[in-house]
Amino acid sequence: MKKKLLGSLALSMGLFMMVSANGASAEKRVVIDPGHGGKHTGTCGLTGNITRICERDVNLSVSLKLQSLLEDKGYDVHMTRESDVDFSSYISGAGGDLDLRMRYANDLMRGNNDQTIFISVHHNGHPRYTGVKGTETYYYDGLRYFDSRWPHDPLQITYLQDSKRLAESVHPNMVTNLKTEDRGIHADEAFYMIRNAQSPSVLLELGYMTNAEEEARIKTNDFQWAAAKAVSSGIDSYYEVFEVYNMKNERLIVTDTKEEAIRFADKQNEFVTVFDKETQKTIYDNENYIVYTGNESSEKGFYSYQLALDYAKKHANSYVYNKDAEWIAWANGIKPVYAVYQSNTKKNNYYDYKKALFEAEKLTNSKVVRSDTSEIIWTNIKGQKAVTTPHVNVLSGSNRVKTSVEVSKMLYPKGFAQDKEQKVAILATGYDSADGLSAGPLSGVYGKAPILLSESDNLDSSIKSELSRLGAEKVIMIGGTGALSSEVEKGIRGLDIAVERIEGSDRYETNRKIVQKLGSVNGYFIASGKQFADALSVAPIAAANNWGIILTDQKSISSDSLSLIKGKPARVIGGTAAVSGAVEKSVKTAASNVKRLSGTTRYKTLSAVLWEFKDKFDSSAILLSTGESFPDALSAAPLSIGNGAPLIMTGPEMDSSVEFFLRNLANGQRIKEVKVVGGTLPADLVQDTTYFIK
Repeated sequence: MKKKLLGSLALSMGLFMMVSANGASAEKRVVIDPGHGGKHTGTCGLTGNITRICERDVNLSVSLKLQSLLEDKGYDVHMTRESDVDFSSYISGAGGDLDLRMRYANDLMRGNNDQTIFISVHHNGHPRYTGVKGTETYYYDGLRYFDSRWPHDPLQITYLQDSKRLAESVHPNMVTNLKTEDRGIHADEAFYMIRNAQSPSVLLELGYMTNAEEEARIKTNDFQWAAAKAVSSGIDSYYEVFEVYNMKNERLIVTDTKEEAIRFADKQNEFVTVFDKETQKTIYDNENYIVYTGNESSEKGFYSYQLALDYAKKHANSYVYNKDAEWIAWANGIKPVYAVYQSNTKKNNYYDYKKALFEAEKLTNSKVVRSDTSEIIWTNIKGQKAVTTPHVNVLSGSNRVKTSVEVSKMLYPKGFAQDKEQKVAILATGYDSADGLSAGPLSGVYGKAPILLSESDNLDSSIKSELSRLGAEKVIMIGGTGALSSEVEKGIRGLDIAVERIEGSDRYETNRKIVQKLGSVNGYFIASGKQFADALSVAPIAAANNWGIILTDQKSISSDSLSLIKGKPARVIGGTAAVSGAVEKSVKTAASNVKRLSGTTRYKTLSAVLWEFKDKFDSSAILLSTGESFPDALSAAPLSIGNGAPLIMTGPEMDSSVEFFLRNLANGQRIKEVKVVGGTLPADLVQDTTYFIK
């Protein structure tokens, strides 16, 4: 059987664990818990009662530095607190600080537990001896040291070997970097947070604040950065492994090397995959067929076509994909619209254009006809012509600012019509997503106003030229002078164009002021104000269907925002790490019809959104843009107004669930144009997209 290596790949593990990595791309998530906080000071050491610098303060300082380092490396980082606050006025018991803190942390992990780690940052103190010093690391071994007085979360035990490996990855780095005494790794303490975390977890004691020399060092920037760098490096090491999963999504082994993982996989008598934990991608498998099932596009791999077919027939809206040939072999969610003819005799119907083309090229005087439109889309018959749709139209400039100008030119190739009631353009910064995330629906208020992007501190000449070409009479500036400076405003007014600035004290107030401009809407999307992908995924849908976008903090939503959505349908976008369960609960108290649309990655979330609004997409075009950064997708939203074109965001490779949606969409309507916004997408990805919607 042919096995496929999908890309480049320590410690054997006996426990079997349910995971979500098999066949998918996940995200490396780190939940950092700065211990204590607010009224709960932790140890105040030798001088804290005088200086008021206690454990809670240095825990937070180190944690914020660690957060910064990890985010720079691309980790998905969440904090249980980012300021000096507590979760409750008392520590232990139901509703206490530890209980509420742990619930919040577990909520952040949910849906991605196996690829998440929990780091609780602490500093130590000794009740009697000031000479005690050094660094310790704790993980929880509930198999050897279980005590019925201190019950643990059952899920934590399944992560025992991972927690041990995490401790062994982090601890030596801390001792070396901090130049502290090595007090060892311990597994015999039932600390509340590490025995109840629903992911691999460790508790770090960086040093003793009851030791004069160590306390003095702990309070310095140098010590705190050294600690953060040590932990960050240890986390990198923890993820530098390879995991093998079976068809039940059970993890069978963890190895140090790709080669070791593949050798193990090749010896198995069942379907298995090898998952690169560092890149968060499945890199090897022994499957020949994949079955994609349902709107959420769950995936299962199979050795044989018959096994795949038997499984697919039991599920609605599914298809069998031949991995080696890269085409659909069977489907019940789409029709076989690609017919192969030799001369005028139909030979067969196929679900996939690539398969139809493969068969047609083997024949003389053959052609591929799209049976639902009778169009000839490929032919080798002399004198016969084939249609070349879908056409690819690339809207791209040399940078994000100039790309937004190209989109504007497509919207209004001859500028604003003389009789256009509102000759308005919207201007947002192209270098910070905060204010512009919810601007998409605003375009509809002003009759499909183009969204132009600007530098923060000056008005690019290309924007000046475009405003003049359009014949703009007014510019709506999104955000305060921190987003678009007074110099930018001055540049617009210098063109004799009126300016209205929509700004608030922060991104959330700016968002509410934008939403208030929309007037009566049909519904609201609730999305993270900090993670751009979710809000941008709904911007074209919101703009085309008169929905507003409410941005929210992960932990809580303001009463002002809740008052805006009262009595309206609402869709919460993204998982609980983006918009918490508490926010969803609050939304349900105000909105009339609430549903969460989410997936394990930004692209799975996009797929959920696209399926939810599939019936609203009545267009002969699709929009294609990168989902790795925000500017191109932000300027694309107005392109959907009036035609309902979906915005398809993608990474270097298109997510399988998004591809499945597009195949389904194109099977029911003719897609004649692909508008590529921005110039960062690989050419082969664009070409492949045209193939499966042809």
